[in-house]
Amino acid sequence: MLSLRSPVWIAVGFMAGLGLTSLWPIAIPTTALFIAHAIAIFHVALGLPLLSFGRVVGSGRVWRALIVLNLVVVPALAFVLSRIQWRTPDLQVGLLLALLAPGVALSIPVIRRAGGDVESVLGITPLLLAGQLVVVPPLAIVLSGGQFHWSDLPDTFMPIVWVIALPVLIAALFQFVGKMPRLDQVRQRLSNSSVLWMSIAFFLTAWSVGSSHVERLEQLAWIVPLAIAFLVVIAPISLLIAGLVGVTAERRRAILIAAAGRGGVVMVPITLALDPEYWGFLPLVVMVQASVEAVGLVVYRTISPEIVPGTQ
Repeated sequence: MLSLRSPVWIAVGFMAGLGLTSLWPIAIPTTALFIAHAIAIFHVALGLPLLSFGRVVGSGRVWRALIVLNLVVVPALAFVLSRIQWRTPDLQVGLLLALLAPGVALSIPVIRRAGGDVESVLGITPLLLAGQLVVVPPLAIVLSGGQFHWSDLPDTFMPIVWVIALPVLIAALFQFVGKMPRLDQVRQRLSNSSVLWMSIAFFLTAWSVGSSHVERLEQLAWIVPLAIAFLVVIAPISLLIAGLVGVTAERRRAILIAAAGRGGVVMVPITLALDPEYWGFLPLVVMVQASVEAVGLVVYRTISPEIVPGTQ
């Protein structure tokens, strides 16, 4: 039976939302969608070590590998794959935003279940989360070849504050006051429900946004092979870099899965804030990549102990 914490439910929620667009079209207010994503991000943030950044011992090599992957390798791959859709700007930019954002929402539990050294990755997750908000939009502007502009960004500032930054700050406050055992158990239970909330947010967003773009939904199929190609190509590259920095088998698994995990979950509310007249299709593109990634990470979890054997 599929666990309620399995990332596959994110893809199920997205597909269910798309399925309702032709049966029962709906227009959900953007504010309501923002609230759903803010709740999801709050639950995700509860599972991150927001108060202990940099305290993980012995993770320097893992950090260096992830920084190289996210700042050099992934942008190069994202540029090549997105250029295939250069004739359709929203598909190109949506794929860029989805792939450029480092993953923090889905990777951590998958690393743990795959027998990877999750502690070596945890300490850098707050930095990766901040990088999604600061580095990804300028990178997308540069790599889009003029399709995405600086003038598109001001609309995203307030949603970044209220939908992403504020829930993360509330989660950090919750962690600060919740160090007692009972409160920590509550925090853990809330964190364990993050996939459920992400699935709900994807379901509502796909249903609402898809209802406004029914005539274009078939174009989403063009993103699926590109998202799969990224998962296939990033695996050997991340293992090569992990080998070059010289880490144990558990840490190689952690680097492998962390490199494959992208930040589409955090990017969706940002795309919702862009001009709907021109970029209204973007949230669906990002959610397609995130849904393919969710399924792909389950595959990674299954095969990573086989392709990276051994223990520490």
